[in-house]
This record gives sequence, structure tokens and C-alpha cells, in this order.
Amino acid sequence: MGEKPQFDLSELTEFRFAPDWAKEGAPTTPITYRDSRDPRRDGERRGGRPGSPGRRPGRDGAAPSGARRERTERGARPDRGDRRPRREDRRPVRQQVEPAEGFRVELRPTNSSLQVFAKEVQEHKRVYPLLSVAGFIMAGKDRYDLVFMRLENGPMLIHSKKGDGACWLTEEEALAYLPKAPWFSEFYTTEQQQAEPPKGSFSAIAKCSRGGELIGPNNWHGYQAALMQLYRAKYAHMPLDAFKNSIVTEKGEEVVAQWLQQVSTKSVWRPTREDAAETVLESLKDVQADFRAHHYEDAYEVVDKVFVNGATPAEVLSPGLEAHLYTLATRTRKHPQILIPNLCHGMARNHVPIFKWQGNHYTGPGRVRAIPADTTLADRMAAIVAWAKEHSGERVDAMFAALSGTAAGTEEATAAFAPYAADLIWLLDQGFLVVMNDNTLWFPKGEVAPPAPTRDRERTHRKRSKKTPSKPKQAAPSADTPADTTEQQSPVHESE
Repeated sequence: MGEKPQFDLSELTEFRFAPDWAKEGAPTTPITYRDSRDPRRDGERRGGRPGSPGRRPGRDGAAPSGARRERTERGARPDRGDRRPRREDRRPVRQQVEPAEGFRVELRPTNSSLQVFAKEVQEHKRVYPLLSVAGFIMAGKDRYDLVFMRLENGPMLIHSKKGDGACWLTEEEALAYLPKAPWFSEFYTTEQQQAEPPKGSFSAIAKCSRGGELIGPNNWHGYQAALMQLYRAKYAHMPLDAFKNSIVTEKGEEVVAQWLQQVSTKSVWRPTREDAAETVLESLKDVQADFRAHHYEDAYEVVDKVFVNGATPAEVLSPGLEAHLYTLATRTRKHPQILIPNLCHGMARNHVPIFKWQGNHYTGPGRVRAIPADTTLADRMAAIVAWAKEHSGERVDAMFAALSGTAAGTEEATAAFAPYAADLIWLLDQGFLVVMNDNTLWFPKGEVAPPAPTRDRERTHRKRSKKTPSKPKQAAPSADTPADTTEQQSPVHESE
């Protein structure tokens, strides 16, 4: 083998790991800084040609920063502040849950709401557009119901018998609702017993930001069990991930002491039935098992159809059913005309006429129709009809004042208007005139009806109807077209 080459390392004594400008003896070169407000550069930044004018003089050139600050202090340009809302002011984001499948769902007005309108129509003889009635129904959550009808192979509906409106899709959901049910004390009593507090060094406590419940330290061995127990007891109606996202951590000796005092006592439950006086249930799982064995059928029933009021809290509904309630109610509130078919059936059940006039559906004391040609009206009624035909769309008070010769609002007006009011009520019940909910009087048909057909015409019409299997639907008459006096008995009547 040859001899190893010898390296001279003395040249590396002066070696420095630094750039040339930082070494000793390096020449100093003055550094020039370019003015960031150079108009030439400003023009280039704005996409213009070099040397072209940049920003307006009022922005950078003429208005110094001191002048701008002084103008702000005077209040000429108020401070807009932070446009982003504060964290505590932000609304909680709704967790999107898919509506449960296997049901036919309808939104219907409650009978109590329909009875209010039926009473209003019969007492005051006013006509209301069904679209306005639908808007009134959707303005209050307690004015409509959601009807869930189970389809073939659909999930079961577990409905509460206790009148709290609870409805679930699975037995697990029904049992999880048990601790917060208002009828829980009917079956179980709760007792507090002393327990040994957990040992260890704890500096922070996990807390639910929704209800303020203390859960425990993250390093506590019972943390997960306490977390899930709180979720099943109070927040089972919401997704588990959303519940976990609401957990926050608080530090301090006071919150730790409060949690230690909380866990130093534990809850136990005793059944209220006579044969279990000595039974002690140590956990909610034991309570649910005892409830399933002895009281489940007393509190719940499995049904194929259930009515859920719009004001039912989300805590007493299965998430899939509550998603139906929220989605359908929101859509109907934006488009009230969706409710009109069910509204027509509901008003018909309360014996309130429904009719179609000028392309829209209305409800009132009677279906609008033309005055038959062979009808002879009294002088006062004929005067009311003639005035309404000439002044259709004006207020009822104006008609009373014009025909009675007494100004409205005077002491003599009540006695002078009474005979005309009685005759007007009869005309409204017959459908010859219409008084809208804004107190305007209308002559709906515009012309009298044609004379009644003779027997020969009736026989010809019957022969033609036998040959024709189905009668085509006639278009709604206009103000110049004579109307037929035949009334149909369908829930939604279109005047012809």
C-alpha cells in the first residue's frame, strides 16, 4: 500500500462561515432605498405605463396622514369597526341531519286554527284569500301539524302515551329520553348518596358550553363514562360529534373544587312500584333495563301514523323526524301556496265554503255567484247591489253613508246603517256580494245570471251528457260572461 497523503490544515484557521459583506475589511457600499410612494412605480403597479399618473392626489399626495387622522377624529368618516361578528354573537350552526326515510309526511293546519277562521267568517261575513290564511297558519309553529304516515317496510314510530309529544324511531332513542322525561318521577325517585371523591392532581375541568355541566378532567379515568352519560341524558337528540365540539376546558381552583363537590355525591334511583321498594339502581343503564322490563308499554306505543305539532321541541323528537319538521316547515313558510290543498280540506270539514274568484282561492260566508235573472230584490237590497256594481272596490262605510244619507262616525250613523247592514248580510250569505277582510265591497260577477233552462233544453242536455262520457272542464268566467247557477259540492269549488 502507498503512503497516505499529508494535508496542511493551517490554511483553514482564518476560514469563517459568513458572507463576504460580513467579513472584516469588506468594502462598504451605500444602500439606496426607493420611495414606495414614487408616482412612477405607482403607475407601474396599477398596470399603467412608466411615468403615467398613479393614484389620485387626494389619496397619497395631497392628503397627509395627519390630516386623515384629524378628519377621522372629527367624525367625518366614522370607524366601521370589525365587520366580522364576535364569537359570542355568532349563531350556532345548525347540524344538518338527513330526514328519515320510509314515511309520507304532510303539513296540515291544526283544527283549532281552522275553527278560529271559521268563527271569524261566520260572525263578520268577511272573505279571506287562502294565501293569506296560509301565511297566518305558518306564522305560528303551534298552528300546524306534521303528519307522519309509515310506508311499507318503513321504520316503526314509537309515540309517547304521556302527552308530551315525544316520538322516536328506535328503542334506544326512547330509553335515552327517559331521564329528562317529565313523567320520569311517575316511575322512579332520585336520591343522593355520599361518595368518595377521586384522588389525583387536577388543574382543568372539561365543561359543556351548551348547558354549563361539568364533566371532569381529561386525565380522570371516569371522563369518557361521564361524557357519554351526559350525552345520553340531555343531548341524545343531536349528533355526537356536535356535542363533543361544544366541550370547553376551564382552569382554576374554584372550578376544580366545584367539580370535586359534584362527584362526591352520586345519584341512585328507586322504582315507585310496590314490589320493588328495596331495589336500588346505581346507574342509568340499570334504570333503562328496569324500565324496559316493567314500564315500557305503559309509556310508549308503536303506531303507523302520528301527528307532531310544529311547536314540539327538538329534544323530544328523533333527529330524522325533526329534520322533516324543520325542512318542510321552512319550505312551506317560504311558499305558503303549498298549504292551500290541505287548507281547502280543513275548511270544508268546518263547513266553510271555498271558492275560486279571479284566479285565486278564497273562503267566505258563501260561494260567489251571479244574481239569477228571475230574482226580485227589495228596494233597499237593489240599491245596495246597484251601488256595489257602480263603486265596486270601495269601502262598506262609504256605501252606508251614500245610501242612508248619514255621515259615518256620527251618533245617528249606527241607527241609520242598521237596516242596510241586515240586507247586506243576506246578500253576502247568498254570494251575490263580497266584503273582503279590508272592509271593501265588491260585485263579483258583474252581470246577472241567464234565465233558467226550459224542459226541452234540459232533455237535450241530458241526451248529450249520456253520449259524452266525461264533461270537459270549463274555464272560469270573466266579468262579461254569464255564469251558471249550478253549485258543486267539492271541497274546492270553482265558480262557473
